[in-house]
Amino acid sequence: MESKEGGLFSHDPAVYYDEERGYYYTYSTDAGPKGWENPGGQIRRSRDLIHFEYLGAALKDGAIPEEVAALTKAKGVWAPDIIREGDEYRLYYSASTFGSQHSVIGLAVSDNPEGPFVHRGIVVHTTPESPVNAIDANLVREEGTGQHYLVYGSFWGGIRLLKLDNATGLAAEEGCGRVLACRDRKSCDTAIEGPYVRFNSKTGYYYLFVSFDSLTNVYNVRVGRSRKLEGPYLDHNGRRLDDMTYPANHVGLKLTTGYSFKEGTGFMALGHNSVLEREDGWFMVCHARYEHNKHLHALNVRRMVFDEEGWPAVSPCLYAGESEEIVPEQELCGIYKRIDFVLDVKRLCERPIPMKLEKKGKCLVGDLAGTWSYDPATGWIELVVNGAVERLRALRGTNREEGGETIALTGRNNAGIGVWAIRENQ
Repeated sequence: MESKEGGLFSHDPAVYYDEERGYYYTYSTDAGPKGWENPGGQIRRSRDLIHFEYLGAALKDGAIPEEVAALTKAKGVWAPDIIREGDEYRLYYSASTFGSQHSVIGLAVSDNPEGPFVHRGIVVHTTPESPVNAIDANLVREEGTGQHYLVYGSFWGGIRLLKLDNATGLAAEEGCGRVLACRDRKSCDTAIEGPYVRFNSKTGYYYLFVSFDSLTNVYNVRVGRSRKLEGPYLDHNGRRLDDMTYPANHVGLKLTTGYSFKEGTGFMALGHNSVLEREDGWFMVCHARYEHNKHLHALNVRRMVFDEEGWPAVSPCLYAGESEEIVPEQELCGIYKRIDFVLDVKRLCERPIPMKLEKKGKCLVGDLAGTWSYDPATGWIELVVNGAVERLRALRGTNREEGGETIALTGRNNAGIGVWAIRENQ
């Protein structure tokens, strides 16, 4: 069993970069084996988004505040998120128990991103009579106004947006806020949670990331976008994330999937993500469970790119320091292991099929012949196979399963189905 060092047992990670200290921080759920039951929320830090150091609990004295414990019977902190306002760091955390709406999102503050964080008050409290569940907090500043909002929710009533008081960090309005996304109970037991909203100044959109389905097996990240923070959030097909008339798994652009490029070494249940923008690009930070042991979950950091239509795609390789440089065309030819995303998931880890990029623009995907072309100015490949058109970004990556450097491909076809591929070692 690995120690608390590194990213093992990071569940529901929220990423934050502190310019003063030059560290990346992640704040995550109290989760792990025996010895990890102490409450307070886990803090880790890193200089490079690769090597993480465990710092301990976020809340002062590693304890659930008495008023929160009385309302929720919670034994630990779930899914914290952080925002800085002036010299104050505000940590929003969830307290609840599995399957319960007796839940609280609390606010704790500190003058240091490493804590300790001292409880200030309750932001949202829900009960079985409430239309939503008060967990999975995400903090967003509205572009232009700087107004703070809380995005939150899980299962019951979906994902909500609540206005906050910038001065105190507590709720600025009565009620539970407005609905941004939800799912149908009949088809999927309303399984949507882990919201995370960020604005991309280059595309002009707010992106709402959410996690669908069971967190222990087929968890996956979906995304919709909106010109306004309050929505509506639409997917790549123009479907609203709060529209429940479509099949439950056919709403939202799917960005992650359980996969196994080499049997026994894969990841499943990639979900509950946060995102980070740096000078050298965007990154998705989430947790995933190991194919060989679903009880082990770990931090995943993956590069994220945006296509010409402004939709994100996530690298199939864990980030190992590679840049987002354009890969020369002559390096792309070779044999790849390819994962095609499935909307209605039937197995925990999708298995690869072979793909070959040949010279003179020919390709094979399984037994199907097609063509490919490359734009060396953007790094995007276009494949045409069996009538389907795919747009895939070529990225440098590290082959986690086999070792060594590789080329990673990520993107989707014209129907919005995601594709991941990694080139086999040459």
